Amino acid sequence: MVDALRTETTRIYVDSSVLLHCYEMSRSACEELLSALESLGGRVRVPVWCAKETWENSRGLSSKKPLLRIAGQLNKRMADFRNHSLRYVDERTFTDLTVDQYTSALDGAVTNLEQLAKRVEKIEPSHDAANARLIPFIAAHCLNSDMIGIYSEVQTTAETRFAHEVPPGYGDGGTKNNPEGEDEADEAAPQQKGKKRNRYGDLIMWLEALADCRESTGQHLVILTRDNTKGDWAHKPERVMGDEGRPQQNGGLITLPLPMLAQEAKRRCPDLQTVHVITLELFTQVMRSSFGARVSNLARALQSGTKVARPPRPVDRQDAGPVGELQFGSSDMMFEPAERDADRPIWQVLTDLQADGWSIRNEAAALLPELVVGATDDELKQVGRGLLSAANEDAVVPIETAVQLIEDGALSTHARANIIVGLLAEAYFDANGEPKKPAAHPDIVSALFEHGDDPQTRRAYELTVEERLGPMRRLYLALPGETAADIRLQVQVRSGQLVGVQANDKELLEPNAPPARRMSRAGGQIPLNELVAAIAREFVVPEVLLEVEGPAGYDVTIPERMGFIAWGPNTGEQLR
Repeated sequence: MVDALRTETTRIYVDSSVLLHCYEMSRSACEELLSALESLGGRVRVPVWCAKETWENSRGLSSKKPLLRIAGQLNKRMADFRNHSLRYVDERTFTDLTVDQYTSALDGAVTNLEQLAKRVEKIEPSHDAANARLIPFIAAHCLNSDMIGIYSEVQTTAETRFAHEVPPGYGDGGTKNNPEGEDEADEAAPQQKGKKRNRYGDLIMWLEALADCRESTGQHLVILTRDNTKGDWAHKPERVMGDEGRPQQNGGLITLPLPMLAQEAKRRCPDLQTVHVITLELFTQVMRSSFGARVSNLARALQSGTKVARPPRPVDRQDAGPVGELQFGSSDMMFEPAERDADRPIWQVLTDLQADGWSIRNEAAALLPELVVGATDDELKQVGRGLLSAANEDAVVPIETAVQLIEDGALSTHARANIIVGLLAEAYFDANGEPKKPAAHPDIVSALFEHGDDPQTRRAYELTVEERLGPMRRLYLALPGETAADIRLQVQVRSGQLVGVQANDKELLEPNAPPARRMSRAGGQIPLNELVAAIAREFVVPEVLLEVEGPAGYDVTIPERMGFIAWGPNTGEQLR
């Protein structure tokens, strides 16, 4: 897939389900999606039918405040829950809470939720902004298809294709007979199934793609879609071959085109070598990992509907207790359970954390708060490593779980400390236990820095950061566990264009950076606070530590080739 996306003879056809999603995301997520597609240049094509569907659906979108009614219902339900629950709670209900403690905690939760709802209830979708970005994109990439010829073929063949379940689109159309029996079915009038309107949309788009791919002698045909639930485009294999050559569970990320789809494509397009039908999730992850695209907002938007069943947390946990003996060495960077522990459930969950796909990683992370109770020291360190690794791929539940475990006062101090060792190890050390350029999700970075002076888990920071990285501390802008101090940023702007940013009198940017180090919004304009957030993420420090000297409420234009300096323990570049 990666090789196909890099090849100039690849043709990538964007379905309307992807384009319409721009109206259902934040402006930043929409920008990241379209920028990622634009980075692939002329390989990206928009079928005329998809442009038509996008235009028609966009005209029917509501511009009202979609959260206002939901927020009102939420506040009412929370108030009802509070009132009803307090009728039944007494001193015998909980073993770890008094009635007053429960009431106080509940009131605090209700108040916080009401305040959060109030902050967003009047948000209006920025459809005009999405149109302003999306319409030029479609115009620049739209096909010049022979629609009359395609309509004629659809009129002649569509119902026959649907009757024999020939992909794509048979899930949207066709007929079904009376299911009571063959004799009755022969006499009964066939009944229409699927969509009553736009039944042939997938087929029209497919025929457009085949015609364009044939005319342009494309060698790789890629369909990018979110319409992957009906099973009339692709199928999801249960297991796929992992990076290490071993079969692993497919969390739904990998999809393969239906065989008849691939056969038709190769029959009609003589130069075609491969056919791919990929989800927007897979595209986002490939663009992030193999093309260096900055897609964190897009990743979060694609997981906004994630519903993960969390097991109930154990009530009677261990007392915090002393931290006890901690250890960290290069062997902790190996992901191999002891033979006696290989069948323990926690190791299957840890394996799933490394699988491809946000869904399987999110489900695995949700199970960990229960499994860490009674886990061994080695397992706890692997929990920290696994959570950070999955979080760095922008899976949302591992981020939340990592922060939860760092702050979980009900978990034993020893267990928390080992998890923190694992988190720090994954952030700052490579597979051989040697210092590397660090990488960690900003939410986890903030939690690690915030708890660096916690006396209960202080030893975790000493063992991994101070003892090993202390002698080279000047190579980092800041390290967790150090005495917190604001980092003052000097932002240089000339005629609205960013010239440079210094911290501790050290330049953090360079004007002609290689593509791998260029800023995600290079060539565009961003608010200064987004620039600060990007610096915090690149240099693995909490955003709250960065303080801009002078005014801060303005936008800056990032030069097209501007990027971050090369830094890290292997560069010798001192940042302070």
